[in-house]
Order: sequence, then structure tokens, then C-alpha cells
Amino acid sequence: MKDYCTLHIGKGTTRPEIEPDTLFLTVEDAEGTYTIPYVQSARELAVSADFRKPELALLRLRLSPDGGEKVLTPEEPHAEFRDLAPAEYVLRAVGEDDGGQVCFEADFRRIGVGTIVAALGDSVTEGYYGRAVHLDEPLELTSLGFDAQYVSQDGRNFPQFAPTSADNKPEVNCFESWMTDLNNMLSETLGQPVFIANEGWGGYTSEAYLKLMRGEVNWQDRMRLLRPTVWLIHLGVNDERSRVEAGVFGRHMEGIIRTLLDEHHAEPHRILVARPCYDYADGSLEYLTAYCGQIDRLVHDLELSPGPDFFEVYSHDRKVWYGEDPVHPNVEGMRLMAELWHGAIVHALEREGGRQGG
Repeated sequence: MKDYCTLHIGKGTTRPEIEPDTLFLTVEDAEGTYTIPYVQSARELAVSADFRKPELALLRLRLSPDGGEKVLTPEEPHAEFRDLAPAEYVLRAVGEDDGGQVCFEADFRRIGVGTIVAALGDSVTEGYYGRAVHLDEPLELTSLGFDAQYVSQDGRNFPQFAPTSADNKPEVNCFESWMTDLNNMLSETLGQPVFIANEGWGGYTSEAYLKLMRGEVNWQDRMRLLRPTVWLIHLGVNDERSRVEAGVFGRHMEGIIRTLLDEHHAEPHRILVARPCYDYADGSLEYLTAYCGQIDRLVHDLELSPGPDFFEVYSHDRKVWYGEDPVHPNVEGMRLMAELWHGAIVHALEREGGRQGG
């Protein structure tokens, strides 16, 4: 097809060496890239063509199931499929010459219209003490680089680059965290394509994460490309370890939330803020209890959605969920974390549906 035209579909790309007919999305990470079957949260899919040969008179496009049809010409090379229901689509492109004869045919599969989630947090979100791997660099990650157990059923979630492990766990450069399990749960519950971006940065306080959001161009570009519509926030333990006063923690958390609202157009009820994990280290309870109060205030005042109460849940059965570590969940603890996030997200979306219906 490249002999006749180049077709641009959303922000996707083809990767014939992985799957010839599948459309992919490649994301620049803090180091390297990850490439997943295409997915977007927007309900509009933009398509355009660069016509290469003069004998190509038109390009017929059909988006299935039930996405409609469009015709592109050299004079009108752009089109947009609108009001798409969440689903996984196939785009069929058929080119015709001036006499109406077919020049070529091509299919672009696995075009996901669904939900993209961004998980903001520290080492607990990044995946410390969960399942981890070390891959050869450069890290151009795809599902093919991992055992099947590490990959979600739709192939969109798998271990991502661990941005802070070089200093803290140099034997690791990719963490699975709880994203694979959450993807499987949400995809089934919502009945649509899902991707969860792991934006956990180990050792980060709320202040450090706010600085990352405001000052790191790579992070900003990644969010502009992905355009998440659900935001998960889980911070606090590193503030507690640094003995940050509750009011200061609250101001930084509010800064994070307002940055999402103002710069990334987040909807308040699609921002979920979790209470911090329980920390069995000495001197933690006073700070974490106060942080829980700050989070509850922000959720109420800014009309956000509550995330899981990790503080309460992980205050029991330490060796089941943590093992010997005082604050990082183990593999079983990660699975529980996925279940808790799943319940919180579904509840938030159900509340949203109720409000819209009313």
C-alpha cells in the first residue's frame, strides 16, 4: 500500500515485524519505548492519507463493527469517524484508480476505542517487591519480550520501564506492578479496550511528583499522547518517611490534582485518590493518619472519587500482603491492590453514569 499512499490512523503505527495487520501505539517512556495494540480514550478516530501515485483516485474506508464509511481523495485526504462506541475495530482500506478498478486492499486491526488509565505514585505503584524482570537494552518493549504470565489478555499491559530501579534495585529494569491484573479485570467488566500506564516513581514524595508533572517534558508529552481519562493517585509513604507535615502534604497533593484538572483536562470524578499504604515502620501512624484526613478533605472539596483505603486494608495480615517488607506489597499484595483499584474505578464510573442519567 505504501506504493500508493501512506495512511495515518489516529496516532497509531504499523509494526509488520510484530503483527502485519495490527495497528500499534508506540509511547516514549522515561527510557526507551513501549509498543501496544492501539488504544485511545477519545470517541473520534482521525484518518488521513498521503496520496503517492496519481492513478490512485480515491480511498474507501470502512470501520467495523458499525463505525461507518468514509472516502478520501487527493483533494479531501482527511476524515474522522465520530461518536464511536467503546470497542475494538478493524479499518478496511480499498484504493481505486480513475476507472474504478481496485488498486489495493488492506486491513488495520485491533484499533481500540476504550479507556486509558494513568497510575501516579511512588515505588508501590512502580512495582517494588512485585514481579520484576531485567531485559537487554535498549528497552523497546512489546508483549513479545515477556512470558505470557506477565502480559494482559489483550496484550496491552506488560512490565514497563522501572525509572528508579537503577539506584535502588539495579538487577531490575522492568516492573509488572498490578497493571496486568487490573487490565484483565477492567477489560472484562467494562467490555472495552483498556490500558494502564505505570507512572510510579520510587522514592518520590508528593512534592517531588508535583515537580515531575510540572517540569519533566517527557512525562508531559507521554500524557498528551495517551490522553488518559481515568487518573489514579497513590502517594504519601515517602512524605511520611521524610516527616512532611500533613498540611504541606495536602498542599502538594492539591497541586497535583489541580495540574490534572487545569493542564490535562481531567474530569474531577475520574480522579481517584487512594489513602497511602500502611507502613509498619516506627513513627509512621501519626503522619499517615493525618495524611488520610488531608486526602478525604481533598476528595470532598474538589468532588473527586475516593480510591482504595490501602491504609486500612494493609494494616492486617502483614506477612500475607507484605512479607518482611514494612510497606511494599508482595506479589499477592499486588493482586489485592489490583482488585481494590478495580472496585474503586468501577464504583466511580457507576456514580458518574448515575449523575449523567439524572
